[in-house]
Amino acid sequence: MKKMVSLLLTLGMTAGLLAGCGGGADAGKDNNNATGGTQSADGSGASDGETYHMVMELITYGFDDPDLPMIQDAVNAISVPAIGVEVEFMTVPIGEMATRLGLLVSGNQQIDLVVTGLLTTPANLAAEGLIQPITRYVEDSGDLMKLADGIIDACKVNGEIYCYPGSTACGAQVTFFYDADLAAQYNIQMPEQLKSEADWEALLSQVKESGMEQYGVSLGDGNACEFEWMDFDALGDTAYNSYGVIMADGDGRTVENIYATEAYRAKCRMHRSWYEKGYCVPDSISNGYTTHDTMAQGAIFGFVSNGGVGMSAAYWSKITGKNIAGIPMEDITTTGDNVINFSWGVSSTCEQPQKVIDFLELLYTNTELANIMNYGIEGTHYVTHEGSQIISYPEGVDATTCGYGNFVGTYGDSSKIYQREPLTDEFVANISDYMYPNATPAEFLGYTFDPSSVTTEITAVTAVIGQYAPALECGTVDPDQMIPEFLDALNAAGMDKIIAENQAQLDAWLASK
Repeated sequence: MKKMVSLLLTLGMTAGLLAGCGGGADAGKDNNNATGGTQSADGSGASDGETYHMVMELITYGFDDPDLPMIQDAVNAISVPAIGVEVEFMTVPIGEMATRLGLLVSGNQQIDLVVTGLLTTPANLAAEGLIQPITRYVEDSGDLMKLADGIIDACKVNGEIYCYPGSTACGAQVTFFYDADLAAQYNIQMPEQLKSEADWEALLSQVKESGMEQYGVSLGDGNACEFEWMDFDALGDTAYNSYGVIMADGDGRTVENIYATEAYRAKCRMHRSWYEKGYCVPDSISNGYTTHDTMAQGAIFGFVSNGGVGMSAAYWSKITGKNIAGIPMEDITTTGDNVINFSWGVSSTCEQPQKVIDFLELLYTNTELANIMNYGIEGTHYVTHEGSQIISYPEGVDATTCGYGNFVGTYGDSSKIYQREPLTDEFVANISDYMYPNATPAEFLGYTFDPSSVTTEITAVTAVIGQYAPALECGTVDPDQMIPEFLDALNAAGMDKIIAENQAQLDAWLASK
């Protein structure tokens, strides 16, 4: 079962995601340019031999890397001669993901390869007609199918593949990431693992009493944050838990409204206690900063997020500019939510989907290309060490001055690409621990809820969650007073109808196994 901490802890509560494709000059080159190919008669988008100009979405933390043009040129130096694909990066700040989709589609601006997870789901995008099925293209690629063995079913909606996992080492482990320099300076005694709420409380109390000016933790803007030790499977909605969930302490088959559970009420009570004791940033719900911003500013000791191959201590060190270390809070698991949380899809209006999948195949099989996408140019953005898969920054360069790396996610085959310090070759040797089936597969891995019949209700329910959950989950209100009002609003918005539809689909899926 899933032990989930939503990526919203870091990214904030924002609905929607970029998709769409067409012809336009603002976001990408016009499809009438000489670089464009032509649509084949069977609709596959097979190239006529000319180089296809593909626009690829990169999600950033709010600013573009100065060396991004250099990286784009290096990527094209490989992709153009290899497969006839010229890549143009379109950077999308995480905060604009809610509105960019509609703007691109209505403006007929080109976008081909899109991120289909994070703040939405492939099922939602498919229901809205914004991404297209890519089953035949992926299944025709033996390399892609081999890498995604055991997890590709999580990418399906109604039997069709709509996305490809961003990382095939997609096992995740809820982790408390913290500033190791602060821990040393203030003699914070870090346990090997946070095993219980009592351990959590003791650590935050220790930070509070240490004399450091930093708060122990930030709860971000509160949505789906810090579901530590709440054992459940979100059944595909990593952002809002709006479809209903399967709770581990239930019968293992009944879809429930997580916001109506005693576990959720207890979590909100605990966060209320943290707020009142001064353990967490008091205005995180309204200050406009994401959790990683707050960490970079030196305002907190630590934060909770899913940890894994693509979201390691090294990754967060790069993003925050701090010396980040981490301690696990739960075991490594593989759920459908993990698989699709950062995934790739092809926009519904993309003219040559085959070329897009050709690029994905190249990205996952050409380690040189994957390392460029992840880390930039050797000697400029990183240096290698003989006999090691671990890289470090060049002399005079650090996480704050490196000209590339401000993006969400990881690219390529995680078992083959470099890993950045402070990770070690021992970590690389054990990457298989994060891969299927070593990372404990969830019971419902492969089940995907089709929301197409309840999209109106889902829109209404997510709006209600956005209204109530932040204050509850940041501890700024009394949960015993607010939760009953929250539940009434969810019921009025149609939560019961969504759960009933999800239950019916889940029952049918279980019966077919």
